[in-house]
Amino acid sequence: MRQFARPKVALSQCLGSTACRWNGAAIDDPFVRRLAAHVDFLPVCPEMAIGLGAPRAPLRVVDDGSGPRLLQPATGLDHTRAMVEFCQNHLAGLTAVDGFLLKDRSPSCGPHGVRIYAGPQKGASSRQGGDFFGLMAQQTHPRAAIETEGRLRNFTLREHFLTKLFTLAAFGQVAASERLSALVEFQAANKLLLMAYNQQAMRALGRVVAAGRDADWPTLTAQYANVLQQALARQASRANHQNALQHAMGWFKKDLTGPEKAHFLDLLAKYRAGKAPLAVLQALVAGWAIRHQNSYLAGQSYLRPYPEDLLDLGDSGKGRDF
Repeated sequence: MRQFARPKVALSQCLGSTACRWNGAAIDDPFVRRLAAHVDFLPVCPEMAIGLGAPRAPLRVVDDGSGPRLLQPATGLDHTRAMVEFCQNHLAGLTAVDGFLLKDRSPSCGPHGVRIYAGPQKGASSRQGGDFFGLMAQQTHPRAAIETEGRLRNFTLREHFLTKLFTLAAFGQVAASERLSALVEFQAANKLLLMAYNQQAMRALGRVVAAGRDADWPTLTAQYANVLQQALARQASRANHQNALQHAMGWFKKDLTGPEKAHFLDLLAKYRAGKAPLAVLQALVAGWAIRHQNSYLAGQSYLRPYPEDLLDLGDSGKGRDF
């Protein structure tokens, strides 16, 4: 069984059932509860951190053309400076964070989908964008997995977030080990996953590892981390998943019967058409690896990229993609 590193995740504190929302409420999010068993949360509420209590008058991000400000229309107060200073100081202290799970559409936490108003008055026009903590987190931690709890109701976004989060945590362990052999093993164990995400980056990472003997460890791991971020920047496409799965099946071409191959290819076609989940195909390949004692494939992170009990085929219905 694969042993997973425990990612460090900065969490909007209200998602951890702390009553710190503007209305004095907390959020009991089922996904956050399940994730808590596998990660170390670093809770933060920027609004409480700058001295605002709970409950409190709602905040609003306002940009009238002179730059975004964080205003509290009911009190007339401008909290921009305090919020910017807090975000800068807090994010600078998060030196070993793998991901951020932030409150959707929050005027202080949301990295996207936040209403940005043209003015503080009622009825002011608005557009969508990012806020203070969320945007600054993306700027200061560009390699981290960053999402909101609302968007993670989408199956595809959740799958990508979890895969990236646990891959980054595993790489963090490798970087801390200061062993080139650990980096070689990491590259080998993630070959199928990288193939599914970005084949060009996969080959580039192979070259970084191959040149590792001639580089000092901090330089080597920084180079690897940069390319790994490029590899995991976007969700893997169906076509790339199909290629990785066919590559995996090739390891068993002498072991599988005709009907077994036909069954797998039929499932692959259904997956490509959006009628079968990827997890079924990954489980089938994992079963072959066990039955035929193929330790290389059995050790591929692609077949189990994150803890099994986090797999959930539930979806918001928007952009569903198995």
